Amino acid sequence: MNADPEPLPLPPAPSRLPHPRAGRLIAVLLLSFVLGLAWLLAGQWQSESSRVALEDLRARSVRLHHLDTLLLQMLDAESSVRGYLLTQNPVYLRPYQDGQAALESTLAALRADTWADERQHETVDHLALLIDMRWSLLTQAIERGVPPGADQPDGGTGKQVTDDIRTRILALRTATQAEIDATQDGAFARFGDARTMNRVLGASVLALLLVLVVVLYRQDRLRERMAQLLRSENERLHTEVAHRTEELSSLATYLTNAREAEQARLARELHDELGALLTAAKLDAAWIARKLPADTVAPMRSRFDRLLDTLNQGIALKRKVVAGLRPPLLSELGLLEALRALPDSGDIGEQGGRLAIELPDALPDVPAQTALALYRIAQEALTNVRRYAQASSVRLRLGVEGDELVLAVEDDGVGFDPAARGHNRHGLAGMAHRVQMLAGRLEIDSAPGKGTRITARVPFARMH
Repeated sequence: MNADPEPLPLPPAPSRLPHPRAGRLIAVLLLSFVLGLAWLLAGQWQSESSRVALEDLRARSVRLHHLDTLLLQMLDAESSVRGYLLTQNPVYLRPYQDGQAALESTLAALRADTWADERQHETVDHLALLIDMRWSLLTQAIERGVPPGADQPDGGTGKQVTDDIRTRILALRTATQAEIDATQDGAFARFGDARTMNRVLGASVLALLLVLVVVLYRQDRLRERMAQLLRSENERLHTEVAHRTEELSSLATYLTNAREAEQARLARELHDELGALLTAAKLDAAWIARKLPADTVAPMRSRFDRLLDTLNQGIALKRKVVAGLRPPLLSELGLLEALRALPDSGDIGEQGGRLAIELPDALPDVPAQTALALYRIAQEALTNVRRYAQASSVRLRLGVEGDELVLAVEDDGVGFDPAARGHNRHGLAGMAHRVQMLAGRLEIDSAPGKGTRITARVPFARMH
C-alpha cells in the first residue's frame, strides 16, 4: 500500500511592511493632512475671533453713534427753541416737537446696550433724568417766552444741565472708545499670529499668484483699451449732443423771435390796413344814412343799424386780435399796465374763479425783450389756468426780489405732477425757453389736488 505524497510547500506570503519610499510618501501625506487640518483650525479660530471682535466693535460703534445722536438731538431741540424765541416763528419748533420721541428712542437703545461696568449703566439712567430736566426747562422757556437764567452770567440752570449732559456723554464716549482700543489691540495681536502662518502658506501659492498676476495684467490692459474706446466714444457723443442741443436752442430762439416779429407785423397790418378799412366803411355807412331822404332811409333803418353794429363788432374784434398779437399797452405804457389789462374779465375759466393782481406802483426801466417775455409767460400761465386748472382763485404777482425780477402765477386748482412725462406741455416748455433766453430760471411747484405755482425769475442786473 503506497503512502500518501507529501503536500507541496505553499509560496511565502507577501510582506505587509511598506516600501521605504512609500512610507516616506505616507508620512508626507500625513504631515500635509496634519498641517492642512491645523491651518483650517487656525483659520477657523482666527475667523471666529475676528467675528467676535468685529461684532464687539460694531456694537460699540453703534453705542458711540447713539451717544453722538443723543447730544445732537438735544442741541437741535435747544437751537429750535432759541430760534423760536428770537423770531417767534413756530416753524423753528419742529425739531423740538419731533425731538422728544427721537430722544426716548435713543435713550431706550442706550439702556438696552450691554455695558461693561454697572456704573456706566447708572450714568445712562442719570443722563435720562438730566435730559428730562432740560426738556422741562425748554418747555418753560417756550411758555414764558424767554429762557430761564438767560440774564445770569453763567447762563442759568439750562446751561448747567446741558454742560452736565455733555460731560456725561463725553465720559461714556471715552470709556467706550477705550473698550474699542482694547478690542483692536487684541485683534492686532491675533492678526500677528495669523500673519506668521500666512508667510508659510505664501511660498506654496507664489507660483499661482504669479500666474494670476500675468492674467490680471493682461485683463487690465484689455480693460484699459476698452475704457479708452468707451471714453472716446462718449466724448464724441457728448460733443455731438451738445452741438445738437445748441442748434435746437438756437433754432427755438430764432423761431420765438420770428413768431413775435410776425405777430408784430400782422398786428401793424391789422391795425393800419384793416382798421382803416373798417373805420372808413363805418363812416361811409353813417354818411349814406345821413344823406338819404328820411322816407327812403326809414324802411332800411334796421339794416343800417345792423350794418353799423356789425362794423363796430369787427372793429372790436380787430382790436382784440391786435392786442393778442402785440399788446399796444406793452410798448406804449409798459409792463405794469399791460399786466393790469391782461384779463378780459375777472372770471377765470368755467369755475368762475377770481383773479387777484399784485403789482408794484413802479418799476425800473425794463428792456422790451424782457417785458415781452414776462408778458407772454403771464398770458400762457393764465391760459393754462382757464383750460385745465378748474381754479376758484388765481393770483398774479410781479415784484423785485434782490437782484431778480420775479413774476408768479398761483392758483388753487387741480394741479399736476411736474415730474410725470406726458404730452401737451409745450406751453411750459415755451415759458422755460423764454426765461432761459434771459439767463433766468422757471420754477414749477405743483402736485395733484394742491394747485400750481409758476415762478419766472429774471436777473435784475441785466436790465440796467
